[in-house]
Amino acid sequence: MAVIKSSNQFNRRVLLGAGIGGTGLLATGCSIFGSGSGGGGSGGGDDGPAITIARTSDIDSLDPHYVNSSMYILPASMMEGLVMQDETGSEVVPAIAESWDVSEDELTYTFHLRQGNWSNGDPITAEDAVWSFQRLLSPSGAGSGYTTGASSYLPSAQIRGAADFQAGALDTWADVGISAPDESTVVIELEGPNPDLLLNMTHYSMSVLHPPSVEAEPQNWTLPENWVGNGPYVLTNWVPNSTLEMEKNPEYWDADNVQVQRITVQLSGELTTQTLSFRNGELDIIGVTGETLQTDPDLEVSTVRVDGYSTFYLQSMWGGHEAIQDQQVRRAISMAIDREALAATNAGIVAAGSLIPDSVPGWSEELVAPFDPDGARALLEEAGVMDDLPGLRIQAGYEEPMLEILREGLIDVLGLDVTIDILEAGVHSETRWQAHEDTSSMSYYYGSFAGVSTMTNWILNIFGSDHVRQFSMPYEAWEELQAVQGDESMNGAQVAGKVEEILSTRSTDEAQQYAEMAGEAVTTLDVDERARKFIDAAKQREQLAYTVPLAWGSQLLAGSDRLSGIQLRPSPEGYYYKHLSVSE
Repeated sequence: MAVIKSSNQFNRRVLLGAGIGGTGLLATGCSIFGSGSGGGGSGGGDDGPAITIARTSDIDSLDPHYVNSSMYILPASMMEGLVMQDETGSEVVPAIAESWDVSEDELTYTFHLRQGNWSNGDPITAEDAVWSFQRLLSPSGAGSGYTTGASSYLPSAQIRGAADFQAGALDTWADVGISAPDESTVVIELEGPNPDLLLNMTHYSMSVLHPPSVEAEPQNWTLPENWVGNGPYVLTNWVPNSTLEMEKNPEYWDADNVQVQRITVQLSGELTTQTLSFRNGELDIIGVTGETLQTDPDLEVSTVRVDGYSTFYLQSMWGGHEAIQDQQVRRAISMAIDREALAATNAGIVAAGSLIPDSVPGWSEELVAPFDPDGARALLEEAGVMDDLPGLRIQAGYEEPMLEILREGLIDVLGLDVTIDILEAGVHSETRWQAHEDTSSMSYYYGSFAGVSTMTNWILNIFGSDHVRQFSMPYEAWEELQAVQGDESMNGAQVAGKVEEILSTRSTDEAQQYAEMAGEAVTTLDVDERARKFIDAAKQREQLAYTVPLAWGSQLLAGSDRLSGIQLRPSPEGYYYKHLSVSE
């Protein structure tokens, strides 16, 4: 799947068959809009052009050091790290760092910072970066695994000592491979060679913060009146569930190339209302769905699609009927899913061959999950449950047309009694990592996840070793793990040691094998051998089937004719705002 990019105009693709039974794909074609005046947005003004974009979800936090929705907006607009992604999302270009050197053994990266300022005029220094990374890695007890509220650090970066410091096993920052030998140099040392490090450094977690403002207002530094940033835009107004506004940062290092003066982001709006506003020229960019395009086909000419963004999945839950603990049963459920039928429900998704999107470099056809009804039924026979099938419950936090097609397919192929249980979003988030009490049904929760398009990220961070081991454990072991992580009577090293002991001894042998395979892959130096080991580890995870892929998600965006300079990438933020320009 190719990434759509456009250096001059908002590149268009025409939708073919957006409805159920259609292809659900956007066909490649030439741009079909010219440079005409068009409508859109709130216009310019004496101080430069302004645009308005819309999101159907809220921004719940602007702190990049914790897993939250800041990933969708901060890297695009108000915060930068040492490097940023290029227009394809496959390489990096300078940001705070204007250049970098890599040692011959590929273990040491030396970043040379440009002479730049924070939005309040303070100089940006190497110590600011080191302070930010130390804050990111400081043990906080904010969560376990890559879940909302947990540290957003990506362990796949493999920075020397970082994971141990974060876990509390190290208590001396000098033992972590991050340092600033002078005010314009940041040195990062690795555990082993990692060809994905630079792309990992573009993740929102690696944003560099302004230490004085965070220290002065630890709880409120993200409020507009306290905001000090280093990105192309500065936060000027933020009303949760309503509006976020930003203005061009005159101190930004590349300010001469930032064309749009003001950006307003409408939050948590209804898609139908946003579509109408877009039609009326009041919005410049909106997200759309295949269902929207089916009911409003004229919108197709304004719509673009970026593939390879995320994975939709089912995650097995603790508790419920004991059959869910049987790998054959979980694999049977995966093999009974007709993913092409799921993809036909929405132009924004593609049938998933695996948990890892095929846009990730190094992906292999070997990972493709088959649709094999006969094989699925045979596995249930071998597991001894075909004659007395338990029910199957799928928990979700919102309505999703794909789930009803999934339900009907599982009933047709396996004869399961399938229930879709839609809960309030907050209730879903609170209960999805708890044991389901009804022992008559196996229980899964439905979710989606996205991230940096590297194999290390999708093996080590997303559905990584700890995730797999945790869900393979009995629920009692999970509760024990939680108690240990919250035990203030132990020091950091003791907690880290006890956590690893639980994970390695209470998880299944197969889950532990996956952890070992993933760990071995990431430390392998030979490029070809490393790629082979990543695929083998991914195949092991797919076979365990604690997490079952359903579809790969795409971003569908509609843009006004007056916009130019959008560069779409398969990433949570989608594109950088700094490249946008307006033709009035």
